[in-house]
Amino acid sequence: MSLLVICFPLSVSAAFVGESLDFDFPSEIEAAAEENRQLVVMFHYSGCPFCDKMRQRVFPHPAVDAYFSDHYLLLESNIRGDLDITTPSGVEMSEKSWARKMRIRATPVFLFYDKSGQERLKLTGYQNPKMFVAAGRYVVEEGWKQGSLVGWMRKQGL
Repeated sequence: MSLLVICFPLSVSAAFVGESLDFDFPSEIEAAAEENRQLVVMFHYSGCPFCDKMRQRVFPHPAVDAYFSDHYLLLESNIRGDLDITTPSGVEMSEKSWARKMRIRATPVFLFYDKSGQERLKLTGYQNPKMFVAAGRYVVEEGWKQGSLVGWMRKQGL
């Protein structure tokens, strides 16, 4: 008698989560725009439980993966990292210096950029799938022109 063991990974990699080779965010914004997508940056640190929860439970969620795969490229930046990056505004600095400049203290924090590289939403903390998709829609559908995310969600009946 033989035994077949099937193992499943703890989390599924979502199609919209990418890896930057050079951490040149203006180039990443431009490349995403060429694919009719926008950039979202997740600030994190190693061992952040809510960052891990986003990666394991929210990013692979079918509604999140479907919406974000069509509209976004997500890259991560370590708030304690020493890697040299080029920020979306074109300034060269370390990841941790950028996090300080952006006043990132708790993680995860998501910065959503439009196709021209303008920051349109800063979202702090763990988000459930419904809220995360709503935040993505808010930026894609230019809800920021109408006011806050919460106000826009009310108008949308979310």
